[in-house]
Amino acid sequence: MASIFISLGSNIDAEKNLKTAANLLRSRWPPIRFSSVYQTKALGYEDQPDFLNAAATFESEMPPNEIHALLLSIERTLGKKKPLKDGPRTIDLDFLLCGDEVIETPTLIVPHPRMHERRFVLEPLCEVIDPKTRHPLIGKSWEEFHAECLNQDSARLHLQV
Repeated sequence: MASIFISLGSNIDAEKNLKTAANLLRSRWPPIRFSSVYQTKALGYEDQPDFLNAAATFESEMPPNEIHALLLSIERTLGKKKPLKDGPRTIDLDFLLCGDEVIETPTLIVPHPRMHERRFVLEPLCEVIDPKTRHPLIGKSWEEFHAECLNQDSARLHLQV
């Protein structure tokens, strides 16, 4: 049984799409736990609405590639289209961590390769993970990474998914 951590993000009908994605995740992994929702400015392509971001964790015996396939299926169900790199999207479900496992396949890299650089991932993640645990490859704790990116924009909302 592995502890799975994912991030959720949306900036197209964001509140509705986050809640729908959360409900689809709950139906598959009923004991799933979600963070608060955070509002963040878009990175890269900035001429777009702010994002709403959250993190979630659940336990699973399912192989990581099957979990990833289900996340992609939920994205497709919610109409994910990403014509621009870093552009607007209905939903983004990123597979962040699978316990301490390191996975590198043509379609899945875990830990997520940029998660430790992004406040919009780390802030919600630190609500659902022990922030003192360490990145399986880099060795720093999640709270150390979070402290390094506090200059990035983020606002916690009083919204639950």
